[in-house]
Amino acid sequence: MQPQHRFDEGKLSAYLQGVLADFRPPLTVNQFKGGQASPTFLLHSPGQNHVLRKRSVAKKGATLAESIERDYALISALHAAGLPMGQPKLVCLDEAVIGTPFYLLEYVPGRHFRDPNLPGMDAKQRQSIYAAMAQAMAQVHQLDPLKLGLAANGSGSDYLARQVAALVQQYNANRTEDIGAMTRLLDWLPANVPQDGMTSLMHGNFRLDNLVFHPSEPRVVALLDWDVAAVGHPLADLAINCMPYRVTIPGMGSLQGIDFIDTGIPGEHDYVSSYCAARGLEGIAHWNFFLAFALFRVAVMAQGIYKRGSERGPATPAVKAYGAVVRSVANQAWNLVDGGDD
Repeated sequence: MQPQHRFDEGKLSAYLQGVLADFRPPLTVNQFKGGQASPTFLLHSPGQNHVLRKRSVAKKGATLAESIERDYALISALHAAGLPMGQPKLVCLDEAVIGTPFYLLEYVPGRHFRDPNLPGMDAKQRQSIYAAMAQAMAQVHQLDPLKLGLAANGSGSDYLARQVAALVQQYNANRTEDIGAMTRLLDWLPANVPQDGMTSLMHGNFRLDNLVFHPSEPRVVALLDWDVAAVGHPLADLAINCMPYRVTIPGMGSLQGIDFIDTGIPGEHDYVSSYCAARGLEGIAHWNFFLAFALFRVAVMAQGIYKRGSERGPATPAVKAYGAVVRSVANQAWNLVDGGDD
């Protein structure tokens, strides 16, 4: 467990004995990798495994307790609607237990893939995994947020405009040099937000490594990391999901330059088509806008990492790599919208 995220495991064990009828000590706690803003832990006790998730930073406009309570309400609604995820067990807002509010889910065992190239699989297996990912994303987007009681969980039809405005502000706050393509995108994106009125529940960070697959079948059994979920635009989710086709981000893998026929991984067009088939869509209007939006999002995040790294002293090779990502991704985004086919 990372030192900054440590808590009293004995106190947690005593609390769980009082609220979970089938809980029996001893309790073993292990922290999952990543998740600095929302540390996540595997709790093992005789005959049981649970996932504990807490927050280090609250969502905007909320206290830590409100943020955790909101997350738990969303997870509970999605589980009740039939999305694949661990069964919600409890939410605890009492900071006296582990120092922060938290919630508990049933642990769902399965396979967790971090490399989008899916090494060690054959072509048929890779094709099946990508088909299952597209199907799972379509399942999320087919849910009715109003019926789930989630109308206040995002900004609805204003999602894209609000996201673009926030990203523009974030980039300007972290700008370190003038990049022509970024400067042009700062003007173009706000002026060209599609007004199609399409809204749905969106995950916000729908990536392969946020899915858990069945131990032996090409089937998603759990969707993870709902921290930035919102009522927004489903095609923004799809474009973010397609980023490995377009960019190489340090430490996150890429699908650039691979042989799609040989590997069995669908190319971007085929993958998007499988999503459209699952949603019953004939096609996607303004696809280049959504790709440019997702690329711009990557560039803004990379710029923030680059600036923070540069402020700590001479830029290391890793920090310089993020600086290079900003320029290359911005150029690619601008090329999409500067006369590109939509």
